[in-house]
Amino acid sequence: MKVLVAGATSVPGIPVVEALLDGGHDVFGLTRSPTKSDVIAATGATPVVGDVLDRREIADVVETVAPDAIVSLLTTLPKYGPMQLWQFRPAIRLWRDGATNLLAAAQHAGVRRLVAESVVFAYGYGPLGSVPLLESDPYPGPPPVERGSAMLDALRGMERAVLGSGQLNDTAGIVLRYGLFHGAGVPHAELMTRLAKLWLMPVPGGGAVHSWIALDDVAQATVAAVEHGLGGELYNIVDDEPVSFRTYLNAVAAQLHRPKPLGIPNALVRLASPYGAAAFGRTQAPISNAKAKRDLHWAPKYPDYRSVIATMGG
Repeated sequence: MKVLVAGATSVPGIPVVEALLDGGHDVFGLTRSPTKSDVIAATGATPVVGDVLDRREIADVVETVAPDAIVSLLTTLPKYGPMQLWQFRPAIRLWRDGATNLLAAAQHAGVRRLVAESVVFAYGYGPLGSVPLLESDPYPGPPPVERGSAMLDALRGMERAVLGSGQLNDTAGIVLRYGLFHGAGVPHAELMTRLAKLWLMPVPGGGAVHSWIALDDVAQATVAAVEHGLGGELYNIVDDEPVSFRTYLNAVAAQLHRPKPLGIPNALVRLASPYGAAAFGRTQAPISNAKAKRDLHWAPKYPDYRSVIATMGG
């Protein structure tokens, strides 16, 4: 299958490109920056330069490549993760305008399917219960803070547009809600490791619970969605065991033979980073991966946080 990967040099981009190549697909990696073409070419994929924010340009790219499928990895965030709402502005533009342009180009060119990256925070923020959330519970939670609706509206709007595509034309849309990335190759995870080694990794209070996923598992699940995903369907791509943020960071420290990280009241975190306090302090959102396992014939190689943390150096 000929596959165009938009966002091929993003954090999950190169692992996804490599996994598609390993699966025997003919892969084209799209980047906005010509200087990143060599990174894509080094994998064995064909680099393509184009800007998804330019509607005509991306339409020409898709028409020229004529892929059977497109993987949209259109998310851009600060290297070590967002702490303030304004840091979502580039991502909002990609979700609102870039994804719209890419989807329109796919529909016009008759691309059979488009698989789009989303994130489990699309469920919302705050305490969302102790029962793992299903894809049939799409938007139960509020924005992270009072003025945070623009970010969540853009993300959810992108999801709805992709999922509804097949009702209007021949391009079937599939959305993958990835869990929090961790492990090798993830900048914010590597930062947490460095801080833990220096005994400087703080833990916000509030009892946050998250679902995680390793990049290897992201890549394999994305290939499975390209090959087996059902149009109009949403899949949670997370590991088997949601875990509290405190438990996760305590396990990182233990693996590195360091003391447990210092706890900080969430009220203090909120003063410096309202978004960080909401996302990593008070959001309790366990997620189920049962649907992805069943429909995509996929299971995580790293089934829980411990299996990834065990690969870290001591």
